[in-house]
Amino acid sequence: MEKDLYLDQLDYFKGAQVLHSFEFVEPQEIKDEYFAVHEIHAIVICDYEGEETMLFYLDDGLEVALEFEFLIPKQAKQKTSEDFSGMDIQWKNR
Repeated sequence: MEKDLYLDQLDYFKGAQVLHSFEFVEPQEIKDEYFAVHEIHAIVICDYEGEETMLFYLDDGLEVALEFEFLIPKQAKQKTSEDFSGMDIQWKNR
């Protein structure tokens, strides 16, 4: 429960403004480009003052497990839809 409150209260992450976040009820496993398996507990989309958009997949300690760089938030949401296909991700907007 503390993790839920912490993620909800997070306005900035890694120096960028949090635009959208989502926390899974059950952790999800995802493979990276080297086929290493990561257990993902939350997702955060951040904006660096309009310069770039970052997508962070977070582990149970809310540390970055995987990160991706995009030009706009819509691309980050598309990547998330591809990685977690079949899941209905209800983003929390900030």
